[in-house]
Amino acid sequence: MKEPWDWQEDDIQDLIREQRPEDLSLEYKRSDALTKTDEKKSEITKDVSAMANSAGGVIIYGIDEQKLSKGPIKLDSGVDPDEISREWLEQVIDSGIRRKVGSLRINPVRISSTGRPVYVVSVPQSNWAPHMARDHRYYKRLGTTTTMMEEYEVRDVARRLESPDLHLDFRGVGVRYGVPYGGRGTVLIYPRITNRSAEPALYATIRFYVEERLDLLLQMEPWARLDDTKMIWNSRDRLTFHVARHAWSVPERHPILEEEYYDLNPLSVSLGFNPATLSDSQRFNVGWEIKTPKAAPKRCGLKLTVNQIAPSVGTDAFAFEVG
Repeated sequence: MKEPWDWQEDDIQDLIREQRPEDLSLEYKRSDALTKTDEKKSEITKDVSAMANSAGGVIIYGIDEQKLSKGPIKLDSGVDPDEISREWLEQVIDSGIRRKVGSLRINPVRISSTGRPVYVVSVPQSNWAPHMARDHRYYKRLGTTTTMMEEYEVRDVARRLESPDLHLDFRGVGVRYGVPYGGRGTVLIYPRITNRSAEPALYATIRFYVEERLDLLLQMEPWARLDDTKMIWNSRDRLTFHVARHAWSVPERHPILEEEYYDLNPLSVSLGFNPATLSDSQRFNVGWEIKTPKAAPKRCGLKLTVNQIAPSVGTDAFAFEVG
């Protein structure tokens, strides 16, 4: 999946077609949220600083979520680039947030129907948090809303640089099916763990979640099966998930340092159908959670997309994307 700073019109239209709801890391704003009043400037810095203080994410200016009418998510007319330029928006963010948020990117995506852009603002989770908004207050993302941080939360976020920042990604995933798999598609998942902080990490507890439409298969220890759990997903749906737990420690007690990777033992999930018979792609909810000393629990929701494939073992036909 492309990064938000590389999105083009088709990527924005995909969000509209899917009616993708807001979540912790995605927020929609109408184009008129970008005006040159002090009130609107303060709102911009609240929203951006809240993303940086939380898990990071994307704010799109130019999409109307129609919260009052509960209508469908749709594009509005877009931002007038002569009135509101990318440089103006960058200046508002840079001058209104203390400390400045590093590595922030603004992608103006031109919409062909109006000739105007929507602005896709990519906000990283910041290791230099907490960031103070223009009104001298600290904010966070809470579900789909922006709200003020409690005093203890400000202190906790300020310790982010002193804590490991562990993350999972997935590689070597493929879809296999045939006689050994009972005619069912099996996705082989090879997770690896990395540390994005300068603070070393020695051990952690990892949980991997797959929704109940999939069957979670554990190939190797130390993955262990836990009881199924129900969770609110995307701040909307209550889903049941199968759960696997991995008590992880680095080999020979060598700490995992910044940008180092360690491979974890693989897992498998059974799809319950033959991928070659798909008329369209299938999407499933999966996710992970990491707990490690001195750091707040970290969670990430993903979508596993499985596409139609040719009937040959080992053919890749999958994609992971942030859910």
